Amino acid sequence: MAMKKSFSVLGTNTFSRNFGGTTIGVADPYLTGFHFIHFEKLPAKLSTYTSKGSSGLSDVSDIKKVLSATCLSVTPPGGTLNKVEFTGLGGTKWAVPGNIDYGNSISIKFVEMNKTPILDIFHGWVQMMRDYRTGVANLEDGESGDGYTKSTYAGLLFYWTTAPDGKTVEYYACYDGVFPTKDPQDLYSSDIENISKLEPEIEFNVDYIWHENWVKNKCQTLANNMASVKNEIINNSTKISS
Repeated sequence: MAMKKSFSVLGTNTFSRNFGGTTIGVADPYLTGFHFIHFEKLPAKLSTYTSKGSSGLSDVSDIKKVLSATCLSVTPPGGTLNKVEFTGLGGTKWAVPGNIDYGNSISIKFVEMNKTPILDIFHGWVQMMRDYRTGVANLEDGESGDGYTKSTYAGLLFYWTTAPDGKTVEYYACYDGVFPTKDPQDLYSSDIENISKLEPEIEFNVDYIWHENWVKNKCQTLANNMASVKNEIINNSTKISS
């Protein structure tokens, strides 16, 4: 692989740390800004609540598309390895690894669109879990017998970044037990002297974080599917020019 070969000869740039040009020892730096999200699973009853809003979203598959398309930024959780310190003679200190502490939330910023689909999605999602009128969940045992369980109100989220080609997966993660911790109604203020965009940032709970190979394979499959849209964009531009 060309990428592995470029890393193997980085020693030639140890002094200058200049990786420009096309000579041996060049490696392209990692660039942010090329990222995607995909909700593999959302609560089945979520569309019941979003359909009441201005957007009229009434299908879970459409909700998934809206969330993927309007994602502006993602702040994933990280981990901290806490250490256990010991004191030696004369106050000298040494340490060993203690416990690992991983964050249990992920923040995602969206751009709001006309008819407020982002508001409808997260207001509806929160109302489903804890209704603002009664304070309890709107998830009762039905014919399926599911009732109020994590599987009926939480989701599964894939997040990945790519090279500037928008297709080659670099960072990847899967988050399980995902649900929003904010009903963003307070963000929908308005000022007659300030006409601006609205970019709600939502914090989600995370129970499990996965970084295994199956996650990378899944994200690469999703990336391939999304990248196929590039051909449609090119074809559309060709039709317009003709």
